[in-house]
Amino acid sequence: MVMAQERINDDLLDPEFVQNPSVLYKVMREHHPAYWNERWRGWVLSRYEDVYGALHSPTMLADRITPYFTERLSAEERQQFALTYEVLHSFVVFVDPPRHTHLRKIFSRAFTPKSAQMMRGVVTELVAEFLDQWEGHDSIDLVSEFAYPFPANVIATIIGVPKEDLHKFHSWADALTTLLLAGVGDDQRLVRCQEALIEFKDYLRGLYNERLKAPRNDMMSWLMEVQLSDPALTPDDVLHSCILLVNAGHETTQDLICNTLTTLLKLPHALDGLRAEPRHMKTAIEEGLRYNGPLKGTMRVVGEDQVVHGQHFKKGERVLLLLGAANRDPLKFPDPETFDIRRNPNPHVSFSHGIHFCLGAPLARMEMEIAFTELLRRFPKMALDGDVKWDARILGRSIEPPIRIGLA
Repeated sequence: MVMAQERINDDLLDPEFVQNPSVLYKVMREHHPAYWNERWRGWVLSRYEDVYGALHSPTMLADRITPYFTERLSAEERQQFALTYEVLHSFVVFVDPPRHTHLRKIFSRAFTPKSAQMMRGVVTELVAEFLDQWEGHDSIDLVSEFAYPFPANVIATIIGVPKEDLHKFHSWADALTTLLLAGVGDDQRLVRCQEALIEFKDYLRGLYNERLKAPRNDMMSWLMEVQLSDPALTPDDVLHSCILLVNAGHETTQDLICNTLTTLLKLPHALDGLRAEPRHMKTAIEEGLRYNGPLKGTMRVVGEDQVVHGQHFKKGERVLLLLGAANRDPLKFPDPETFDIRRNPNPHVSFSHGIHFCLGAPLARMEMEIAFTELLRRFPKMALDGDVKWDARILGRSIEPPIRIGLA
């Protein structure tokens, strides 16, 4: 039951909200901490303690794929898009225990100290390769000339994809990202995602068959070691895990790079401070995650009836956890509207929390640290060349391309 609530402009795609969500975040945290959004047909939580609590709650379910496919698609559509459901429902971020426990096991094998050393070498080499191409240019497009291809190339290389095939991963990842994070007004996004997943999975199956004959020091082989020793895991679990890794390591890292660098370039004092004291790089990256992280929100489904701030949440209803609002809650973060490169502690929820905490977080942090250290060292005169316009997305926090950066 939705108790009487004051009507506010709750259009999550309203241009003012998209460009500056902090105003709505503040209103919701202070006056509507558990708000029924009629346009979105779900609840919205915005306070840090509520978002954090929901991320840890066993009664807030991560599986929002099954309700979508069973309730919003016809029987014919469910058959048509069966592969999309199969793949998405194998993503560790979209499942709950006990299946989540099994899938998390295979993921954790991909992020060990041994693999981290190999990943650092790949990241360092690719950062140098991309930034070498900037030399001698007066300006570049941050998106097309670095932030877009770099993270996808990193994860694809780590998985074990031949360099000549890296370009294929961009279109496959784009189709999946459009379905999950964007796609506003795009009624063909499910069709394109299904087509991309057919090609993507077929390609990865070829790599899998090669690794059966000759394992290598790459992520595909590491994941296969776990699967081959655990009868609860299947070859499809390996393939679907690789698809998730490419997708998760592509769009979100791209947005993190763009959001953090443009924020620093608009705040010369913070940027100058980081140049003068590069030892603060790690805390500056965490602040980038908090201040303008790649996700404004994430979804959950109510697992059992419950009351939150006097509102009755019914089983099966959707809940939007506003990560961006939680990350600027003054009850948790002193002076939250200030970008502080020295902020510590910084318990942001941009990588989620609880059992669904992002296993790829160490890789994303490594990519950011290596890339930003080199960017600041090589290009001391970087400056924004144009305005920043944020893209209209409900869950994602992304800047519309191109993003022109002056170098000279």
